[in-house]
Amino acid sequence: MALWTFLDYVEISGRNPIRDWLNGILEEDQAKIDARLLLMMAMPPPWPEKWISKYRGTELFEFRITGKKVQYRPLGIYFGKMTYIILAGTIERGDKIPKRDVETAVQRLSNLRKDQRHATVHDFGAEDDLEEDGTEKLS
Repeated sequence: MALWTFLDYVEISGRNPIRDWLNGILEEDQAKIDARLLLMMAMPPPWPEKWISKYRGTELFEFRITGKKVQYRPLGIYFGKMTYIILAGTIERGDKIPKRDVETAVQRLSNLRKDQRHATVHDFGAEDDLEEDGTEKLS
């Protein structure tokens, strides 16, 4: 049973830059990120600090997910009761997240606060291939 709702930032046109970002990374890493989100959806707060932390000097939070030789850091914010919105996908390099990705997340948060149509339920992409616990179905 889901306790949390994950939302993606979307453009008013309907384009989902979060799904676009996920589609641009390795398929196994996409699945790992979505499996982590599915697991977190069922967890009561607080989430483990090793999985999420406040991003320095902002109101943003970063998910910490290790892929295949890559440190994924989707940026987002708690948005209402038991709701979290993913604002930007990014990768940490040398203990740093690119400044432009942080700026993108901040701008998207501003857009969202002006118009909540910038949010939609997270697109799990290949969710038909996942079990409820986020593991891959064996067919």
